[in-house]
Amino acid sequence: MMSYSVNLPDDFGDYEWEVEAKGWFPVPITVCDKMYTLSFYDPVRLVQEANDELLEQDVFIEKNLIVVKIVNRLNIEAAVESLVRSDRVNFLIPD
Repeated sequence: MMSYSVNLPDDFGDYEWEVEAKGWFPVPITVCDKMYTLSFYDPVRLVQEANDELLEQDVFIEKNLIVVKIVNRLNIEAAVESLVRSDRVNFLIPD
């Protein structure tokens, strides 16, 4: 398996509840010395963002979009591990 790290802030635990409530959080990761910034959304927040964007634009696009049930440490880390294990990291765009 490729080497990787999830680069959450050291104090993430202090405000993880707030991230869960917002339903969105950008997370930098490193996979085999390449940096990526992933945009984690929960389904409700994603629909809100897409609808808001579609009021002003013809399309909603988000680079490195990852949807999880709840945006929290456990789901972020599990999603990144799944991306790496399944080789879907190749679908990501490096920073």
